[in-house]
Amino acid sequence: MRTQALTDAKALLRACETGVISTISYNLRGYPFGSVSPFISCSEGKLYFYISDIAQHAKNLEKDSRMSLTVFHQAEEGDQNAHGRVTVVGDATPIKGDKAQQILEQYVLRFPEAETYKQAHDFKIWQMDMVRVRFIGGFGKIFWLEQEEWEAPASPWDFEAETGMIAHMNEDHQDAMALILAHHHTVQDDAPTMTGVVTDGFYIRSQDKNYYVPFENVCTKHEDVRMELVRLTNRARKSQAA
Repeated sequence: MRTQALTDAKALLRACETGVISTISYNLRGYPFGSVSPFISCSEGKLYFYISDIAQHAKNLEKDSRMSLTVFHQAEEGDQNAHGRVTVVGDATPIKGDKAQQILEQYVLRFPEAETYKQAHDFKIWQMDMVRVRFIGGFGKIFWLEQEEWEAPASPWDFEAETGMIAHMNEDHQDAMALILAHHHTVQDDAPTMTGVVTDGFYIRSQDKNYYVPFENVCTKHEDVRMELVRLTNRARKSQAA
C-alpha cells in the first residue's frame, strides 16, 4: 500500500502544473503566506519555480527558505475531500549558471508565456529540495512520505540528449503522440508537441495545455525512452482499433 501511495503521489504531482505555494511571511512576522505558481519537476523529485524578485513569496524565501507546495485536482462535483492531494515540504534556493539556464529552457517549453518574463531581469529560477511529503489519496489513504522514499535517481541522459529527444518526436512522430494523447486524455489533436521527458513519463502540449503521460516502466537509460514511447503508441493504436 505504501509503494502504491508513493506512485500515486508522484503521478498526481507530475499531472499538475500549478500549485499553492506557502512561505513564511517576513512582513507579517511568521504568519503563513499563500500564493499560486506554475512549477516543473525533475526525475529526482526536485521542484523548480520561475519567480520575480518583487513577488512577496520571493521576498519571504530570501529571509527563510522553508516552503511548501500543495497540488490537487479540483472536484467537478461532490466532496473535494474525497480526491487526492499532495503537499511537498522543503527548502528553496535560487540557482544560477548553466543549470539555471537549462531549467529555464525546460520551463519555457512547458510554459511558453514565460518567454516574455526573460526580458525582465528580476526573475530567478528557484529549486525546492523536498524534506517530507504528505499524500492524501482520499478517505483513509493518508501517508507521510519520507525524503529517502521520494528522491529518485537523476535522468540518465543530459540536457542536450533530452532536447534532441523532444525535437525528434516533434519533427517526426506527432502522429504517435496524437494517438497517445487521445488514448490517455481523450484529447483530439493532430499536432501535439512534446515538452519534457522524465524517467517515469513525458509531457505533451495541446491546445495551450500540458498533459502528463506515465511510462509503464521507469527509464534507467536513454534507450528506454524510445521503448516506452513505442509501447505507449502500440497500446493506443490497439485501443483505437478495438
